[in-house]
Amino acid sequence: MAVHIGRFAVLMLALTVAPLIGISGWYMGLFANVACVLYAVVLVTVRRLWRTSGILVGWRGPRAAIVLLVLIAEVLVWAVPGGLENRPPGYGLWALTLLLVGINEELTSRVVVLERLRAAFGPLSAVVLTAALFGLQHLSAFATTGRDAVDIAGNIVVSACTGFALVAFQYRYRWVTPLILVHAAADFTAILSLRPLADLAIAATAVGFVALGLVILGRQLGRPQNELSSPPSSPVP
Repeated sequence: MAVHIGRFAVLMLALTVAPLIGISGWYMGLFANVACVLYAVVLVTVRRLWRTSGILVGWRGPRAAIVLLVLIAEVLVWAVPGGLENRPPGYGLWALTLLLVGINEELTSRVVVLERLRAAFGPLSAVVLTAALFGLQHLSAFATTGRDAVDIAGNIVVSACTGFALVAFQYRYRWVTPLILVHAAADFTAILSLRPLADLAIAATAVGFVALGLVILGRQLGRPQNELSSPPSSPVP
């Protein structure tokens, strides 16, 4: 909880400082995300979690790749068949900003928070708690957007369900780099989609993410805690 509260404090501080140094409008969000990335990098460095995160790992095996294909399919659902809208300030800056979002949220939640909870709880509890905290992180929308309470509550639930699958992947494979890219791409297509998914489709997708997370964890759920504490040097079976 402290990690997420700290991130929110950094976010709000950045949004307060931005106009004082001449940054305004859309670029305030970009500035705030740069600050959040720096916060995440400091946390991962202080906690000595770079190796554990798997950020430099190039391959974790075919099973991990298959899971990633499922996650990529969800990214494409938002873009096909309606396509994407090139909204101001353009695809490039949207891609950069959302990549920064992916970096800071994955490092903060799927690395720092998850590794702390992994040490204290079994697989399912650690994954559920990490996903729930990730969902609740989106309460920040009350302070940073004009969205109504129902919309924000829905976003919290969907984010927690989506986060469950991503946390399960990181718990099993410790390979955060593709999660950063998938996260950024999913935000990109969802925000710029010309034909957003219907509420029922979004709900079905959320349920699917929870099911996918349980499948990913698989035999991890029945393994002793002491067998799950070390980073894999090869693909997890």
